[in-house]
Amino acid sequence: MPSNADERQLLDELRDLLAATVEDLTVEEVDPDASLQDDLGVDSLARLELVAAIEDRWQIEVPEEQAEQLTTVRQIAAHLAEAVAAPAGGTA
Repeated sequence: MPSNADERQLLDELRDLLAATVEDLTVEEVDPDASLQDDLGVDSLARLELVAAIEDRWQIEVPEEQAEQLTTVRQIAAHLAEAVAAPAGGTA
């Protein structure tokens, strides 16, 4: 389980990535409990771009079914904490 400092760093990196990926979105607007679609205006195309950016940044694969279930910034961060901590080649 990641420490609070690790979780904070992950959230900060994710907020930066969201702001860089989603048009007209600033880091200040990205609240950890914000809904991607309802609060941040992330549409289906932006979601695909975000998933691709996450996969590239953290060198992980996020299956489409799983990506659709991640609806808040905090949920994505929790998924990343698990995925990054999992040993390479482990079961998903």
